[in-house]
Amino acid sequence: MSKLKPMTPGVPGSARMRAYLMGAVVTAAIAGVGMRAWALQVDDGDRYRALAERQHAMLVDIPAPRGDVLDARGRPLAVSADADSVWANPREVHDVAGTAEKLAAMLGQDASVLEAKLAGDRRFVWLERHVSADVAKAVRDAKLPGIEVAKEPRRWYPGKNVGGTVIGRADIDGKGLDGIELALDDLLAGKRQAVRAVRDARGHSMLSEGLSASEPGATVHLSLDRTIQAIAEQAVADTVTTNKAKSGVAVVIEIETGRVLALASYPTYDPNSGHVPEGARDKPVTDAYEAGSVMKVFSIATALEAGVVTPDTEFPIGNAFKVGPKSITDVHFFPYLTVAGIIKHSSNIGAAHVALRLGADKLYEGYKRFGFGAKTGIELPGEQVGMLRNGDKWREVELATMSYGYGLTVTPLQITAALAAIGNQGIYHEPRIVDSVVDADGTVIYQAKGEAHRVLSQKVADEMLPILASVFDKGKEGGTAKLIDVPGFKCGGKTGTAYKYDPATHHYATDHYLASFAGLAPIDHPRLAIVVQTDDPTGGTHYGGDVSGPAFATIASESLRYLGVPGEKLIPRDAEGHPLIKMDPWGTPLVDAQGNWIPVNPPKPAPKPVVAAPEPAPEPPPVDDAPADAITVPDFRGMGVQHALDLARESKVDVEIAGTGRVTAQDPPPGKVAGPVHVKLQFSVEHR
Repeated sequence: MSKLKPMTPGVPGSARMRAYLMGAVVTAAIAGVGMRAWALQVDDGDRYRALAERQHAMLVDIPAPRGDVLDARGRPLAVSADADSVWANPREVHDVAGTAEKLAAMLGQDASVLEAKLAGDRRFVWLERHVSADVAKAVRDAKLPGIEVAKEPRRWYPGKNVGGTVIGRADIDGKGLDGIELALDDLLAGKRQAVRAVRDARGHSMLSEGLSASEPGATVHLSLDRTIQAIAEQAVADTVTTNKAKSGVAVVIEIETGRVLALASYPTYDPNSGHVPEGARDKPVTDAYEAGSVMKVFSIATALEAGVVTPDTEFPIGNAFKVGPKSITDVHFFPYLTVAGIIKHSSNIGAAHVALRLGADKLYEGYKRFGFGAKTGIELPGEQVGMLRNGDKWREVELATMSYGYGLTVTPLQITAALAAIGNQGIYHEPRIVDSVVDADGTVIYQAKGEAHRVLSQKVADEMLPILASVFDKGKEGGTAKLIDVPGFKCGGKTGTAYKYDPATHHYATDHYLASFAGLAPIDHPRLAIVVQTDDPTGGTHYGGDVSGPAFATIASESLRYLGVPGEKLIPRDAEGHPLIKMDPWGTPLVDAQGNWIPVNPPKPAPKPVVAAPEPAPEPPPVDDAPADAITVPDFRGMGVQHALDLARESKVDVEIAGTGRVTAQDPPPGKVAGPVHVKLQFSVEHR
């Protein structure tokens, strides 16, 4: 048997043995490395990946861009734009004290506050949010270890204080606090996500994914018209200032649709500032009042609808009318007035006669049909229901006072929507301020439907228009708005002056009033329903026609011209505003045979004589059914938490708090109720 030849002939056996041994060692080493790699990558892979993630990556929580809020013509009311913010990874800060000192000079902060933030063991902390471009550049140029600048969305309100109380505001983290921002917060907020930050080769942090991870919120299209809103706000601000009033509101509704074109409140605020003055809230929605004589419009319309009177039905007026223990009076004496004349001259006695003929049940049902005593459902937070007791509980004297606005409370929005129904041939549209909501991908996720129902026959609605127009009649027998001119248009409306109830004395105050004007413009083909209310005017006159009437005229005239509604030729005036035409003693313009204005040189204005104001000031009967041990519930609306708690403690009233911010609603409402009392207070910011 032959011997096997070696695979490497000519190589000594010892060399071959060394080669085999070296191969075995290398093979063993490779096997060992493989086993170690398996252990690192498979057996302990999760643990080491977590360690690497902790060492090299972090999550930076950045809010999503909120959706835009646009007006009826697509103009921006609230938008989100990128802003620079400064943050830190304290683990990367080597010189805490020195870094804090340098940042304090750039950010305008206290160095000790910054040092406390930088001394922690966290991997992410905000140092200053929404800094200016100059500050951001200075921080970047400083190249301080562990200090970074990132972009995040910031909320901007281009119109500043225009619509401030309606649009509301969002906080620095993009959470809605008031108004539309609060009501539609879930839709506007978008999808908030954490953005991954990693270290680069030099150990510096950077955002690896940018801001694209966040999903922006939906876009909200409002019915609010920025121009009409500005017109209304300026008119209300001028009225409050001129008449030294506490506050004022105005509502403008498009009659054919119920779309709200303006919701003005004074005082208001600029959401950009972050400061909300005391009493600045969306009063047309959140505040309810005893409105006074403007309610005669709806009590008379209800009586006409019931067929118990016609516009020509006459009632005796005289000096006073006794109902139960109370005497109802008017400012002006009339032996008789028709139903139309009751509105024209704002007769409390006449309204009481009509109500007594109509009856409590029918008047109550009429008020309910017009929407009083119920929420309108407008897409805004804090809407008040108002107070309307069931008609079967009214005493005879309450039936009388209800007909001219005492004993029930209503919001300015409710009045405007009800008035719009009369101008819309008796069809009531639920007022809406949101037209639609469109998602980020263009999908319409909400579309206002504008529910409508009939509250009056077209016949009665048509009968009401000339009655309302007569309130503007000039001359000796003119209506309560005879001194009001709406430049270029003929309008109809109703004045209102209400004494305010004083919960401290349990009586109506004799020197505190609510002055109102509610009207349709123009009256021949109504396009707009407008209500102006001025709270507590102290500038020398307090009647609705004198105080709120001029604001109505301004809003009506300027809004109609802005909308392109044809009007009459304006009365020519000189530089000081005096008419350049002849007038009769009652302010009626004189024209020539061809109907043209006759210009004249105006005389120097004489001092205005003191004339008795045309709006009746009723003797409001106190309606007090409360027991002897009744407790007075204060008006908490508009107060902050601490203020509300202090007042509750002083008034010995137990309160239940829901949310933070300012009180937007309370139950029960202000007034006397049987004790013990437990009041629920709803604040503007809800806890989530």
